[in-house]
Amino acid sequence: MQAERDRRRLPARSPWALWTRRILGLLATAAFLGVGFAIYDMVRPEGTDSVGAAVTSATPTATPKAKKSKSGSKQKTTKPKPLTKSEKRARETAVDTIREQGDTTLRAEDYDPRARLRVLIGRPVGDATGGYTAYFFTKDGFLDKDAQFRSSELKVAKQGKATITLRYGVYKDGDKAGSPSGTKRVRFRLDGTSLTALDTVPAADERFQRTSS
Repeated sequence: MQAERDRRRLPARSPWALWTRRILGLLATAAFLGVGFAIYDMVRPEGTDSVGAAVTSATPTATPKAKKSKSGSKQKTTKPKPLTKSEKRARETAVDTIREQGDTTLRAEDYDPRARLRVLIGRPVGDATGGYTAYFFTKDGFLDKDAQFRSSELKVAKQGKATITLRYGVYKDGDKAGSPSGTKRVRFRLDGTSLTALDTVPAADERFQRTSS
């Protein structure tokens, strides 16, 4: 009875006092949690930034597999269309024409029977150091030579339908006969029924030097 009388004598608590106590309790709880995280940060293993980071690093990320390219692995190389009988006959006729000139050809494949301007490189029969000459043809037969005099080195560099590029060996000072160190490309074009050199053909003494053997 005395305790109850004492409580009645105490003044009533105001709402502000209640809210103040609650806020102080929340702040104390937050401070406690902060201390706990600080302690964990001091003792956590190296290599982990936080609790969440440690869990994340423990789970490996699956690497997506690269898809194989079907087009890259199964690319088909297009083979040239075989020559017809008439095209083979035209090539054989061109080879025979060179033989009639006393030359032989080492690459009959240079002759393209499907082009308007065609070419074969000839060399004297039985004379390996006699030099080379380019023989030009059309569908109607032999047309012309690249030059009056032969060349120590002469190859077909590029072929088009009506234009052919030849690569000449050009002698420089100190070069041995039969072994020119320089090169020059010359384009030849079919203009109507005539052959036109679009570039200057090197001089005869720049293109050919016979070896002593």
